[in-house]
Amino acid sequence: MDRTVIKPCSRVSKVNPVSASDVKLTGFFSSYIERNRKVSIPHLYKLFEEYGTIDNFKIAAGIKKGEITRRLATDSDFYKWIEAVSWDLLNYPDEQRSGLLDRAIFLIGKAQEPDGYIDTYYTGDFKNQRFKFLENSHELYCGGHLIQAAIAHFRSTSKKILLDIAIKWADHIEREFRRNRIKKNDGHPEVEMALVELYRTTGEKKYLDLVDKLMKIPYHYTGNFFKMKEITGHAVRMMYLLSGATDYYLETGNKDYFKIIKSLYKDLRNGKYYITGGIGSRYFGEAFGMPFELPNMRAYCETCASIALMMWLYRMFFVEQNCEYFDLFETVLYNSFLAAVSLSGKEYFYVNPLASNGNHMRKDWYRTTCCPPNFQRFIASLPAYFYATGKNQIWINLYDENRATLKTGDGNTVYVNMKTNYPCWGKVKIDIKQDRPSKLDVYLRIPAWSGKTTIKLQKKTYPVRGPSYFKLEVAENTVFEIDFDLKAEFYSCNPAVESNRNCISIKRGPLVYCLEGHDNPFDLFNLFIPKQRLKEKLDGFPNNMVAIYGEGLLNKNKECLYYKGFPETNFKKVRFRAIPYFSWANRGSSSMIVWTNSISENDSYGKKR
Repeated sequence: MDRTVIKPCSRVSKVNPVSASDVKLTGFFSSYIERNRKVSIPHLYKLFEEYGTIDNFKIAAGIKKGEITRRLATDSDFYKWIEAVSWDLLNYPDEQRSGLLDRAIFLIGKAQEPDGYIDTYYTGDFKNQRFKFLENSHELYCGGHLIQAAIAHFRSTSKKILLDIAIKWADHIEREFRRNRIKKNDGHPEVEMALVELYRTTGEKKYLDLVDKLMKIPYHYTGNFFKMKEITGHAVRMMYLLSGATDYYLETGNKDYFKIIKSLYKDLRNGKYYITGGIGSRYFGEAFGMPFELPNMRAYCETCASIALMMWLYRMFFVEQNCEYFDLFETVLYNSFLAAVSLSGKEYFYVNPLASNGNHMRKDWYRTTCCPPNFQRFIASLPAYFYATGKNQIWINLYDENRATLKTGDGNTVYVNMKTNYPCWGKVKIDIKQDRPSKLDVYLRIPAWSGKTTIKLQKKTYPVRGPSYFKLEVAENTVFEIDFDLKAEFYSCNPAVESNRNCISIKRGPLVYCLEGHDNPFDLFNLFIPKQRLKEKLDGFPNNMVAIYGEGLLNKNKECLYYKGFPETNFKKVRFRAIPYFSWANRGSSSMIVWTNSISENDSYGKKR
């Protein structure tokens, strides 16, 4: 049985995805996967019981009396949780959790109508509202998550009961559209990529045809897909829409889709994402702003948007094997995505700003609780994103200590043993063995941040520069080493981004760093940092990661709001400590900043007056 997150693409792609069950992460991300399994997933289930999510299905099934807790799209949160457990069971089978899923699936089946419809919100007195307000109802959105949960459960356990429920729902929706009983589109795209994956799983082309029909109906919050000229609107909806469109292109090769997808990707890269990989700059509409509209304190950067962006980037890699897709994927993964969860594994950010006065704290529950289960399903499936395979090929897209068993397109089995302390340090040792030693092309992603990368193979050293995929040709069992140029560096920003004008930030490899008030007992927003050599040190929080130290200048002259003439400055030297952005807000409330005022040594601002 194919156990991949997405199945091999049949028409366009020359490479195939691998299964999460083929890769066992044992390094940096292993603690996140373990905490997800032991803490996050069971804690969220208890909250589902406390806040009525489970009871909704019991009431809809007629098992329990009471009123439905009508939180829009709450069914989808339960489905995402089921998907998270299902992917985790691939590598960590457990009878107790499997039994819990069986009981949850039983409830879903009992709550489903005879015609296939299921959405606990639209039961009882709300039954007559079905499909009448699709622009806001999330009915197809919830059904899409049902399909994805069902496919994950089927690939994990080989059980078809939830898949049959999802097929029954999909068949009902397909009939309603085919008979023109439904003429509008769901305001929240998501079902499109689910239907493509259902087509890949069942071979039923009607699900693929329905995707094409949906894509031609304008979306309430994002507009007509075929008339889109720029990335705009609600960030999550846009990313899910583009993921579905990319899936459809991968299956059909329809170039009308590719032209739009590619142009929208360029628009994103040219000025609509944060240095942390977050997207969606406006609170109003949880939306993209204009090009270069990237405020820091008011950044929205919803956690679900980060996840949806990685889902799209992953699919774009299968369209064309350009390393920039996984370069951005890695940025999102280590920064905007990881920042979403507390180090305890119980609390989450809904929004992920790049500056804070101390008023941002993670919560374990939101009325719209889409982000926690979304994070959980993604981290559970993360091993599948590390590799891809082709004919006589393996592609290494991400780096963390792991062991993998990969099937290449020519039927060979390749065993990969990767040893590394990435992302703390840049050295990676990779041991490759083959069942049938033969010519094998190993493609290594060399990220843009690594200025001078060296690869050592059989006493030969290859100097490599990113961003690129470096191809190693091997014909037998092989051991090679990569040494990435991983060091703390300053980054500046396009001056068109008003929020970051004359500012600098700090990155070390894939990690963005921030300054937090806990370590820096002064006004972070009044700090100026001159050019200097930054110092790195393994010390304590968080989890003995590398902290970065340097010297800054604190402007003591700030009594007045406005001054006549050029600024009068009175600087005081201070020492600062920067920590990985993903770890902020784990020690209680505190101010935080990613972009800091910069100052030149030759600038008059730098001279004490």
